[in-house]
Amino acid sequence: MKKIVYIFIALALTTLSCKKMLDIQPTDSISSEQAINDAAGVQKAITGAYYSLHDAGNYGRNMVIVEDLAADNLSWTGTMRDYLQINENLIAADNAIIDGIWTSNYDCINRVNNVLYRIDGISMSDDNRDLYTGDALFLRALSHFNLLNYFGGIPIKTMPTLDLSTINQARNSVADVYSQIIADLTTAEQLLPPKRPLGWASSFSAKALLARVYLTKYHLTGDVATATLAITKAGEVIGDGGFIMAPAFADLYNGNTTESIFEVVFDAQNSNRLAQYFFPVSLTGRYEVSPSPAFVEGFRTTDTVRFQASIAFDSKNLPYGIKYKDYTSGTDRVYVLRLAEMYLIRAEARAYTNGEIEAIRDDINVVRTRAGLDPTTAADYPELKLVIENERRHEFAFESQRWSDLVRTKRAATVLGIDPKYTLFPIPLSELQTNNLMTQNPGY
Repeated sequence: MKKIVYIFIALALTTLSCKKMLDIQPTDSISSEQAINDAAGVQKAITGAYYSLHDAGNYGRNMVIVEDLAADNLSWTGTMRDYLQINENLIAADNAIIDGIWTSNYDCINRVNNVLYRIDGISMSDDNRDLYTGDALFLRALSHFNLLNYFGGIPIKTMPTLDLSTINQARNSVADVYSQIIADLTTAEQLLPPKRPLGWASSFSAKALLARVYLTKYHLTGDVATATLAITKAGEVIGDGGFIMAPAFADLYNGNTTESIFEVVFDAQNSNRLAQYFFPVSLTGRYEVSPSPAFVEGFRTTDTVRFQASIAFDSKNLPYGIKYKDYTSGTDRVYVLRLAEMYLIRAEARAYTNGEIEAIRDDINVVRTRAGLDPTTAADYPELKLVIENERRHEFAFESQRWSDLVRTKRAATVLGIDPKYTLFPIPLSELQTNNLMTQNPGY
């Protein structure tokens, strides 16, 4: 957020295929006013904003790793002690990984705010204006929501950082951040088309993220109407989006695209390093993190299909995650939203509001059947809640979900044995030092 006065954009866009995002070649830093002065500049800036999701502090590495490492799916097995702090839930304010998550998400917000600040004064078709505005609002909502989940009430940024006079900003309330996220997504839902190439947000991407946001907000407020909105939005994606569950779970990581609602697309020029951080040294990886022993044991003995598509063992019998396996080029897809989650969101919202048990089981069983498991016979709400929690743990292992799941349902303290105050990460020291109005989270 701080010190972002210039944005990096691309001067060239090359379409590689209808199923991947446009490549952009970075150039020297130029002011956003110079860059965003025509329709082509807006297009390049929006593309650059999507590519900010590639950052190591974002879905390019650490947002994916931290979710499972702070929870109980991954253990620290490497050399970077900042990961150890996250694994132990004893995170210092100067932790570089947490700082990177904060900075990367605010960088994305600032990029799209530069577009939104200028787009009305630029000549272009109404259709393109709607499209780029929808893209910007979706990305702003996604970034604000990620920050909210990790840090609690954070500064809402709806204007670009044009000079250093605006870097001091107090935290907004959690309720206000939710209101901004929901407003952005509701507008994006109306502006975006229903079908887009992989890597670009659609109206159904906005609906799906709204379903997740409403479910998370429900757990905070207990407002049944908010849970109902989660059920409605998830149902719209399931019923109207045209998405299809991948026939086999392993297909999700071997080229199937029918289930993807929104994902971050990588290529050799814009790669991630996830496989390198998951793979053991025997396979030339860093082995910075590995599936935790308890997770491996419980997963292997109860859920063979998903286990075999998620975890493998090297010649020394060391377990490692295999959802990201392109060690050489780093082109593994990173899911943000996919269809299986919509079934489990709808099931969870119903289970926590005493919905129809058969309907809850039906949604759970869509996911279980694809995993080769028998239908659940859970017959009461407490049991159904635990079934859903376990389904999510196995279905979305290493997909940036587990920590948020436990925090959302207020189960993190019980499951992980941590003080509830540590379910929020510390505000980074760099932000505290440059933003005079910022305050630290309790306990740090």
